[in-house]
Parts: sequence; C-alpha cells; structure tokens
Amino acid sequence: MGTCIEAVATAHGGRVFGRGARHLSDVAATACLARAHHRADELDLLINAGIYKDHNAAEPALASIIQHDLDANCGDPPRLGHHGTFSFDVLNGGCGVVTAAQLVDGFVGPGSARLGLIVAADADPSPRSSQGYAFSAAGGAMLLAHVDGDAGFQRFALRTFPEHAGLFEADLCWRPRAGLRHRGRNVVEIYEAPGFAACCVDRAAEVAAELLANAALSAGDVDLVIASQYPRGFGALVARRLGIAGERVPEVAASLASAHTAGPIAALEAAFESQRFARARHTLFVTAGAGITVGVALYRAG
Repeated sequence: MGTCIEAVATAHGGRVFGRGARHLSDVAATACLARAHHRADELDLLINAGIYKDHNAAEPALASIIQHDLDANCGDPPRLGHHGTFSFDVLNGGCGVVTAAQLVDGFVGPGSARLGLIVAADADPSPRSSQGYAFSAAGGAMLLAHVDGDAGFQRFALRTFPEHAGLFEADLCWRPRAGLRHRGRNVVEIYEAPGFAACCVDRAAEVAAELLANAALSAGDVDLVIASQYPRGFGALVARRLGIAGERVPEVAASLASAHTAGPIAALEAAFESQRFARARHTLFVTAGAGITVGVALYRAG
C-alpha cells in the first residue's frame, strides 16, 4: 500500500485588495481538486505548509481557515453519513511540502485515510513594512491518495544543520512610532547571508546522496528532480552535484520563480504539464530552507 500524487495546481499574483497567502491557497486548492475530479468533502486531511501569512497572523491555524473556505466538512460533529477533515499547519520553511507529504503518507499509505491535500502559499504579509522579502507571491496544492501496491512515496529524509542557522534569518520585530495615535507596527525582517545558497546546495546534495545510497539507487536511476525554487538555481545545482543530467530538472514559469514553500509544487506542476512526471520511474524531491534544513523524498511510479 502506498501514497500517490493525484494532482497538483498553483496560483500566483501579488497582494491585490487583500488577496494574499490565503487567497492563493484557496485558488490552488480548488484547482487541484477539480483536476482530480474530487470534492472538498472527500478530504480526510488538509495540511498547510505556508509560512508568510496575511498580516503576520499566527492564530488560528491557516489550514482551518482554508478548510472553511473550501467547505471541507466544517461541521462539528460531521454531517450524518460524512467523515470529518483533520486540518493543521506544518511550519518547516522551504521543506514544508516534503514534511507535510511524510505526515500524509503516515495516514494515507496504510489506508487509515484515503485522501490528503497539502497547500503551501506565501505572500509578503506587510508590503509597506517588510524588509528583505525576496519571495514571489505564489501558492500551490498537491493532492495525495491511497493506492494498493508499493508505488508512491518510498523514503523521506529530513535533516537540520543548526551550525548554519545564521545564514538565513526571518524575524518579526516591533517598531515604535512617534505620536499618540500611532503606537507602532510589526515589521518582517529577512536576512540572507552571501553563502546561504551554496550551503543549501552542499547540504542538500549530501542528504540526497545518502538517501539514494540507502535505496540502492544511483544518479542514473533518477528520472526527475523536483526541487525548491529558492534559492534561485538550487535544483540544477544539486542535480549537477549528484551527477544527474540538467534536463531532468523542470523549469517553472517566471511568475513562480522564487516561490518559497510552493516552489516544489510549481516544479511538479511543470513536470505534470510536460508529461515528464508520468514517464518518470524514480522522482527525487529535494528541498532546502532556513535552519539550514533539508527535506528529501523518493517517489516511485507504479
């Protein structure tokens, strides 16, 4: 028994009339379900992996709000004859999609759940006050389903290298203002050291090589590499380091370049549209983010 990818979808655009991460998540999730011909009330799980939320909101979990927007079994208890949808946020930066996929696989793979949706979206939460925000406004959704047999996700590896934590930092700071009517505001500050991208490539190649070795596979066995879109050029550089041909790394649309948590889904959508995912026997997911954290997964077609 396994967990297969049924469909993916993305959405992009800036903050127009308040349409930020939540709106991008809703659009991508709706399109993803439509492509797979599923209804929202069929979902057993819904996990949000986005980091930069509208207005820096921390509570409630954005996953529960998206669940409500989609009308995915919002009642408590569920309506007679229906099951509930378990929704929650997973915050692991650029590795959020792989982390969420591992969690969904733990439920969907054995058959405890049948259908899980991962959403990931980021948009500048406060364009007038953020500093150093370099990610494009983008959202993505990936639908995972239970399948008989051993196809689907095979292995996961998640590692953090805290010795490199200072290479990328994001903080929410309070900046006071003068005057009685304007007490101050929260400001998002993002710092990226010059060596961040190179270090991400080094550590990701290390973890990916170890995962392939444990699976008794070589670089030549990898037909497709689905990677983070940030840092720029990350996927191609990791593939080169592993000895995987560059043409096995999909190129995403310019509008989705520099996507943060939705980056791997953008690459996967490009592979779906070109039929490369359908033709691939082994797909390697390689993601990286602050921490430095690396998330790698191996997917095998049926």
